[in-house]
Amino acid sequence: MINGKIGSVDYYTFNAGSFYSDGGSSFGILPKAVWSKEVVSDNKNRVELACNLLLIRDQGKYILVDTAMGNLHDEKVQNIYRPDDYKLDEYLDQIKLTRDDIDVVILTHLHHDHIGGLLAGSFKKPTLAFPKAEYYVQKSEWEIAVNPDELNKAAYRFALPLLLLSGSSQLNLLNGDHNITKHVKVDHVGGHTIGSQSVFVEDEEQTLCYAGDIIPQKFHLNLSVTSAYDVSRQQTVAAKKRILDELKKQKGLLVLNHDTGYPIRKF
Repeated sequence: MINGKIGSVDYYTFNAGSFYSDGGSSFGILPKAVWSKEVVSDNKNRVELACNLLLIRDQGKYILVDTAMGNLHDEKVQNIYRPDDYKLDEYLDQIKLTRDDIDVVILTHLHHDHIGGLLAGSFKKPTLAFPKAEYYVQKSEWEIAVNPDELNKAAYRFALPLLLLSGSSQLNLLNGDHNITKHVKVDHVGGHTIGSQSVFVEDEEQTLCYAGDIIPQKFHLNLSVTSAYDVSRQQTVAAKKRILDELKKQKGLLVLNHDTGYPIRKF
């Protein structure tokens, strides 16, 4: 776990559990001859991806950004993604918290490796893992996830978390940028998915950004390197440029949510 402060705001980041995904899809146009110098792939060309979550404490509220894959996986998911054991509770325990202490869950988007941790209990009797939290997601992301078109159908196969959220009064659908607390905001960036949002923690002197899957690993700091999963490379590149320019001006921090090395990049 890495922890720090942005002004009066405390933050923590930690890998809640890695999984494996196709290397070519993860790195997009970046050739394997380049990324394979630093990243090892298995016999199915899969590479390890971390699920680095961000936990924020601002104005007495605990805010969790994304939830990783969780621990409810059927055999198909186990075979395809090789997910690690879910470690969220272990890290919460280190700072004397439980899931009941989470006040807000921000979902950058609704792919399975970001929402699987919403599930607790069992497949026969699932419950929301954070029973007291308010959940924030972009309305455009929600709509494509629950009714995907041909382009997005394969990306939103994991319906159970969405079913639980859909019946909850704690779900908040956003239309664009939104202030969660005084120092925490979300920006609708698109790019990776129609409704992807990035999270910013800001005070007068410094900014921390959790960009989500538009900048998931150090390789994606290069503007032209985007995931093959991105629905709009043009939007991704525009958002990356805007975020990176702002962080350079502020000497800010960037959380690389899928990087298995050091998860925070300092500018």
